[in-house]
Amino acid sequence: GRGVSEVSGRDLALDYLNWWHDRFEARRGRAPSLNSVRAATQAVKSFFDFCERFDYLVDAEGRYLPNPAKALQLPTIPVKGELDWLPAEDDARLLAVAMNERERIQVFFLRMTGLRLTEALTLLNRDVDVSARTVQVRVSKTPSGYRSVPITGELSAQILAWRAFAATLGAHGADAPFLVTRNGTRLTPQQVETTIERVARRAGLSRRVTPHTLRRTFGSDLLNKGVRLEVISRLLGHSSTAVTERCYARLQDATIRDEMLRALI
Repeated sequence: GRGVSEVSGRDLALDYLNWWHDRFEARRGRAPSLNSVRAATQAVKSFFDFCERFDYLVDAEGRYLPNPAKALQLPTIPVKGELDWLPAEDDARLLAVAMNERERIQVFFLRMTGLRLTEALTLLNRDVDVSARTVQVRVSKTPSGYRSVPITGELSAQILAWRAFAATLGAHGADAPFLVTRNGTRLTPQQVETTIERVARRAGLSRRVTPHTLRRTFGSDLLNKGVRLEVISRLLGHSSTAVTERCYARLQDATIRDEMLRALI
């Protein structure tokens, strides 16, 4: 019931966020994860940044007031202990297992481009240029996601085989979706997730494999092959190299250790 200029940093940290935490726990029956707390805190900070930018943070005399959300600290999300990517042997097994045309293009395309699932599903045929060997990402969750991703020779062969098959479904126009069902309609996220899980089980992989696992495997493979972090960050469409560093912190540590040991031998 108060105006934004009447709210202090203490109100936000000790009253509002504690109230949000208790309400979340009452609704879900569990405490919020660090990711949820971070998102809620960031939402508050973004709101007050908006108020500051458009001159809502002023007192009755029109004097500018400090942004109370500046005092809020975003919680640090620890790096997961488990691997989010496939080790080389599991990666090879997945790509070598028998697949039909639709399974093959989903697995190979996601694994060899590192695209987010939503990015891959919004691609049109004209966005995938085999002759220029590029995939043009025009729809992404952040501006840094708009990018061009190279097509390798192995992926190029998979795309050509898929297009020959898709043409029989009538999905060969430049403005048709690139990844389609047998009816020529765009694949849904659930259909792709089910396909990836099914192929992984067929390959004998014991762990759960998702489209995001393939994205992470793309990045880890490049990092292991010596590609610079800045290049990997750009290919993945991360907002900054800090995001990439956080995703591959454990792998970076191992790579740095191996490089040092090789240099000392």
